[in-house]
Amino acid sequence: MSLGVSSARRRILAVCAALFLPLVLAPAAHAAEARHHVPNPLLKEQFADGEDEDGDDPALSALCQTYLGKPNPYRPLAPNTDVIDGDTIVPTGSQTGCSTAQNETTVAVNPENPRNIVAGANDYRLYNTREARNDSGGFAYTSFDGGRTWVNVQLPHLDYPTGATAPLSYMDAAGDPAIAFGPHNTVYYATLVFSRAEVPDGQQTASGIAVSVSHDGGRSFGDPAILHLDGVTPAGTPTPARIFNDKEWIAADPVSGDVYVTWTQFTYDASGAFAESPIVLSKSADFGRTWSPTRRISPSLTGFPGGITPFGSGSNPVVTRDGTLQVAYETSVCATAACDQPADHDAVVVATSRDGGRTFRHAEVGLDFDFPVDEDVANNALTGENFRVNSFPQLTYDRATDHLWVTWADDRNGTYRDGESVKTNGDAFLSGSDGRHGWSKPVQVGTAADEVFPAVAAVAGRVAVTTYTRAYDPNGIGLDYAYATGWGDGLSPLRRITTQTANPQVQFVSPGAETGKELQGVFIGDYTAAAVGADFRLHPVWTDFRGNPGKTLPNQDVGTQSLPMFP
Repeated sequence: MSLGVSSARRRILAVCAALFLPLVLAPAAHAAEARHHVPNPLLKEQFADGEDEDGDDPALSALCQTYLGKPNPYRPLAPNTDVIDGDTIVPTGSQTGCSTAQNETTVAVNPENPRNIVAGANDYRLYNTREARNDSGGFAYTSFDGGRTWVNVQLPHLDYPTGATAPLSYMDAAGDPAIAFGPHNTVYYATLVFSRAEVPDGQQTASGIAVSVSHDGGRSFGDPAILHLDGVTPAGTPTPARIFNDKEWIAADPVSGDVYVTWTQFTYDASGAFAESPIVLSKSADFGRTWSPTRRISPSLTGFPGGITPFGSGSNPVVTRDGTLQVAYETSVCATAACDQPADHDAVVVATSRDGGRTFRHAEVGLDFDFPVDEDVANNALTGENFRVNSFPQLTYDRATDHLWVTWADDRNGTYRDGESVKTNGDAFLSGSDGRHGWSKPVQVGTAADEVFPAVAAVAGRVAVTTYTRAYDPNGIGLDYAYATGWGDGLSPLRRITTQTANPQVQFVSPGAETGKELQGVFIGDYTAAAVGADFRLHPVWTDFRGNPGKTLPNQDVGTQSLPMFP
C-alpha cells in the first residue's frame, strides 16, 4: 500500500529528533501491484552536507582504522588516477589516524582547451578548531595535461577554517561543490556554506550559496561572491531562519558569460513545520562579480491547481547555444498540495526559460521511483549498504547537435513484497530532447545489480552515462564505477572503469537509528560527475574507496581516468 501523509508526518518527527538537519520530501512507498508511489512533501533525505555524517562518539571506530599499520590491500590504481595531493591525517574522532575523506565530485572541461580540466569535491582535510574536528571544505583539482597530473587548490575565505570575514566567518564548512567553465579560461565554483551551531526549535542553521571564480583555468581562485544567506547577519552573528539552502548547481554560457546557480530552499513555517522546497536561481551577467536577487523556478502553492509541486530538490542547469536555460530536478506531481492521491507520483522535471531565468515552463520527463527507506540508516539506501542514495537527475547539453540528455537512477525494478522492499535493483535511465519537442522514452542503463549516482556527458551526438555499480559484486557490498556510451537510442553494455572492486564502508560511521549498532560507510557523497572535451575524451570523476596504494591506506579519495567517447 502507499505511504500516507499522516504516517510520514510521524516518521519525520521521529527522524528529525535524531538528526542534525531537517529531512524533506519523503519517498513514498511502492504500491505492491502498480510499482507506483505517492510522494510526500515532508521528507526526502538529509542531503545537506551540513548533516553530521560522522559522529564524535568515542565508542565508534571507522573501518579505515583497521588498516592502520598494515599494507594497503588493493592493487595500484593505474590506469585510474587519484587526484588528491597533500592529504592530511585525521587527528581526532572515529577516523583518527586515517587519511581525510574526499567525496561528492564535480568536473568541467575548458571549452577552449580540452586538456584543461577542473574537478572538485567535499574535502575534509581542513581542521576546524571551533568544532575540534575536520570538516568539509572547498577544494579544486586542476589539470592542464588532460588529466594525467593534478594540482589541488584550496578555495580561500569560504568559511571559518579558511579565514573568512563576516558574514562567512560564521560558517563552519562548505560543501555540495559544482563547477562550470565560462569563456576565456573562466572557472566558476559554486558551494553551499553552512554553520553547525545549534539553534532554537523552529529555526534552521545558517546556510547560504557562494561562488568562487578563477580567471586562469583553475590555477587560483578569488574570494567568494555571496549569492544568498539565511540565518546570519552581515556582521556574522546568528539570526532566526526559516530556510535551509541546499544542493546548488551551476551553469555558464561559454559565449555570453551569463552564469546561473540553482538550488533548493527548504522552507519552514513559524512553528518549524515543513512548508515547501522550491527550486530557485540567481544569475550573474558580469562574469560572477554581481548576482541577481533570488528568483523562483518551482510553481507556487498559492492557488495550487494540481500538477508539478514546489516539493523538489536536486536541480541541475545547463545553458543552450541560443541562451535558453534548462533546469532538471526531482519533484512531486500531485493532484493537491497534500500529495495523498493514488495517481500522485515523483518525477524528473525539466524547467525551460527563454527570457534569462525570469519565467519558466515545466515538462515532466519521466516517473521517478525512489529507493526504499532503511529504517536503521534513517534514509533511502540500497539493500545491504549503509550510505544514503537519491534519484536526483543530472542534465547535459551537446552543443554540436543542440541536444539535451538527462539521467537519473531509481528502484522501479526492485523486488517488493506486500509493499516492502525485499531487494533493491537500482538502474540508471537516460532520456533525450531537442529542447522543443518533448522528451524521449527513458532508456535503461543498468544490469541486474544496483546502479546509483549516474552522471552524463555528450559531444557530437555521442552520449555517455557513468555510474556506480554492484555488477562485479552482486551479492556483496563492493562498488565499481562504470560507463556506457552510444547514440542515445541505445547504449553499449556497462564497461568497468575502476580496476578493482572496493568497499564503500571505509569511512563515516554512525549508530543505527533503530538498532544502535555500528553502521560503517554511511556517506559517500550524493552524486558523481562526468564531462567531455572537444577532443572527445571523457572524464568521469567519482569517490574512490581504495585510497592510493603505495602512498596511502584505504580512504575516500577522488578518482578519475581519461576515456575515449568512441571506444
